[in-house]
Amino acid sequence: MVLGLLVSAAVLFRVGLTDTLGALTFGGRVMGVVFLVGALVEVVAAAAAFDHWGKRATRYAGQCVLLGVVVVTVTSLMFLILQWEGGHHAGLFWLWILLVAWSAWALWEVSRQKVWRGIPYPRSFATGVALSALIGSASVAYSAMYIPYVAPPKVPFMVSFGKPTLNAARTSLYVPADFTFRNEGSVSIFVVGTQWSATLWPSTFREKGTGLTRWRDELGDGWDTNTHEDFPSASARLLAAGQITSAGSRLDPGDDASRQVIVEVPLAAEQGRVQLFAGISFIRADRCKLANSYPQSVEYSWDVDSADRKHVWDAPPWLADPGDEFFRYRSRIYRSSEIMNMTQAPDWAAMWWVIPKWREGRPFAPGDTIPFMQVHIARDPDSREVLSEDEQEPYGMKTESASVDQPIALLRRAAEKP
Repeated sequence: MVLGLLVSAAVLFRVGLTDTLGALTFGGRVMGVVFLVGALVEVVAAAAAFDHWGKRATRYAGQCVLLGVVVVTVTSLMFLILQWEGGHHAGLFWLWILLVAWSAWALWEVSRQKVWRGIPYPRSFATGVALSALIGSASVAYSAMYIPYVAPPKVPFMVSFGKPTLNAARTSLYVPADFTFRNEGSVSIFVVGTQWSATLWPSTFREKGTGLTRWRDELGDGWDTNTHEDFPSASARLLAAGQITSAGSRLDPGDDASRQVIVEVPLAAEQGRVQLFAGISFIRADRCKLANSYPQSVEYSWDVDSADRKHVWDAPPWLADPGDEFFRYRSRIYRSSEIMNMTQAPDWAAMWWVIPKWREGRPFAPGDTIPFMQVHIARDPDSREVLSEDEQEPYGMKTESASVDQPIALLRRAAEKP
């Protein structure tokens, strides 16, 4: 009897202390306090067990044991159901089964001795316990479920051109690129990854225009169609690329991670367009968090110590072709409460920056590239099994992208205006 009570008390103490000090929501911290109280009740019950099966010097020793056994029964059943529903039948799964089996035996043992007979005003006591549990559950549900539901993140994200300037030789333009990224909501966020790029798309004038066949193919492939402007295949060139803010950054309400960069655009060809593209991905800080080591977790597909930066490993085949270069950030995701961390399988967040090589059919020119970012949550550290969008939703994962383009001629005209 004492062994089972103390094992459960140790579990509740660990969960309660962790959540009281570090749960991501107010409701989670309230539950942490509740579990600490439960652990204290079980320790007192374990001490009372010695008296109940010994001298019985304390009047309510048996009732204390009964209360402790009830706490073990309720909490172990909760842990078992949560882990069973999550499909994670490893870790502490067998401990919950053993505690549930122990609870069945302990309830039979204390009921056989009819220890409840000594409880004064049993109906009032039961009503008070039930009412307290109801009020506590409602408070936790309000802070842990309702408030996150009605307080979605508000993160304005926009891309725009500034006023360009001609260089002294009038051979290129200096074009400001503005990326607006700030947290205007009431919820903190963790940045999983960001990317921006500037790409030059050379074009030629098609005097007769295109017909329905060309429109259909371009629109069907997801491209914009332009009747009199033709973009030759394998002609795009990367002008610049980078990150808007560091991977793993935390943006509290009011924080601004906006950035302006200057992109140099050569004027060798008057015809063409400059495209700015940016993407961001973040998770809600009230639902989960990344490990503190995430910003330093970067891994490269090439040997950083070799002079020729030799390619040493490939990304998963669903992400990139063999030989494509990349770097990756990854981290285990820690959920909002220790209860969920203990009863659910670990998931991993990853941000990949892929730098593809030229192959037949790629839109960029040979020897060039157009990098792209891929962010996801997976069941394993190497991203072999990626979660669906529905499975990622509890983490509040959100990925946004924006783009804007301007003809080179229009940018030059803006630069020449006083």
